[in-house]
Amino acid sequence: MRTYALPALAGLVGLAAAACGAPPAKLVAPPPVNPATAIVGATLWDGTGGAPVANAVTVVRGDRILCAGAAGECPVPQGARVIDARNQYLIPGLIDSHVHLLFLQNGSAGEDLGLDLRDLLAQGITTVRDMGTSPAALLARIPGFDAAPRVYAMQLVAGRRFFYPAMRPVRTERGVELRQAPALTMQWLGWTPILFERGDDPDSVVAQARRAGAMGLKLYAQLDSGSVRRLTDAAHRVGMPVWGHAWPQPANVGEETRAGMDGVVHAAGMVGELLTPEDRDTLVNDGALQSATARIATAESADDPRILATLDSMAVHGVMFEPTLDATRHSVASYDSRVRHVPSIQEDYVRAAAAFGMEVTRQAVKRGVRISAGTDHVAYGPVGDRASLMDELRLYVDSIGLSPTAALLTATRDAARAIGGAPGRQVGTIVAGHYADLVLVSKNPLESIDNLEAVEWVMRGGKIWRPGQLRSGIAMR
Repeated sequence: MRTYALPALAGLVGLAAAACGAPPAKLVAPPPVNPATAIVGATLWDGTGGAPVANAVTVVRGDRILCAGAAGECPVPQGARVIDARNQYLIPGLIDSHVHLLFLQNGSAGEDLGLDLRDLLAQGITTVRDMGTSPAALLARIPGFDAAPRVYAMQLVAGRRFFYPAMRPVRTERGVELRQAPALTMQWLGWTPILFERGDDPDSVVAQARRAGAMGLKLYAQLDSGSVRRLTDAAHRVGMPVWGHAWPQPANVGEETRAGMDGVVHAAGMVGELLTPEDRDTLVNDGALQSATARIATAESADDPRILATLDSMAVHGVMFEPTLDATRHSVASYDSRVRHVPSIQEDYVRAAAAFGMEVTRQAVKRGVRISAGTDHVAYGPVGDRASLMDELRLYVDSIGLSPTAALLTATRDAARAIGGAPGRQVGTIVAGHYADLVLVSKNPLESIDNLEAVEWVMRGGKIWRPGQLRSGIAMR
């Protein structure tokens, strides 16, 4: 009988109100139940730079963190779902600030992309920044996947010589070959670089990027220092971050730093600090940069005063650095694994870039340049051949000399800073108001970075996923 009591009572109230000349009362539906979730007992490392908190409580409601801290500071709400996390470690969701997800030709636009996103999430990566793509095409696909990190996209911008001439003669070891302009290759992949020439309006480029859904600009190639400054100023006027390649554009990193850019990518590109402006301006054709790097990049030349001065300037101006060391390591490993060795400029470049980039990164850390753990991960090809955040962090610890805690900061707090804008202010740390992006691991990652692989579950926006479910395709809450 209780099932019908409320409607019957409502009907009587309505009749009584009508008899008194008042309009009939309307039933108001109760608000949907949205209970909180409390993770209790874990050692909390919140990514802010503070010490870990033992026996902590972290409360989540919906997709946001309500509070996090010691048990006495963060009470468990009545009716909350309680997750016992004793003897485990709660850390912020990890961030890979440099990936490439969309490849329309021979790559990842459909099922492969979905599998890659699941695998990233299973590793504890809850946010990625795509640094080369078609923002509109990529972002339109992401909602179709039931389990994925947050995806933010940057808009590629390049100068005229990146686009024209469409076909150009290039001198190689096999003679002169005709090759298409790099922009055409990008467009074949489904990427959409924007052409910027000296007389163009930078505000129109920024507006076009925003319409496509991009949250920032990536200045890719063939842009002089004046163009870099104008594009950076235009983007900053509307709150968009600007990153660029460290390799010569012909603008080098020193000029990019003075232009106010927010960050640069690829440690090997710092070789541009060793070249004159006239030499940098000649690096147009495919292979020219590789040849120059192979010729002058060594572990010793990474300590050149010109490079050290640029790193000092980056530290002073707050320009961040993504070395992408693991991608270079994979390239070296690929050459090492070949049964038949055929010498090439590409191999010379990769080996020189590996030694040079490693030493540049050591010097950057020593001089206080803030590092963001971007990997240059791509969402196609054999999984073992892809750069990974786990291996990037291992290199930071084993080869660069960071502590596990410092390495973790590059993939949480500092990677959020690298993303920038409103998105970057909502991820990367476990504080009230941020997205509920969390990772529970069974071993202490502050003792060994390898313990990051002991993932029990990943929470993205309040939803919990277990690695085995994600990788098997079952993907359940």
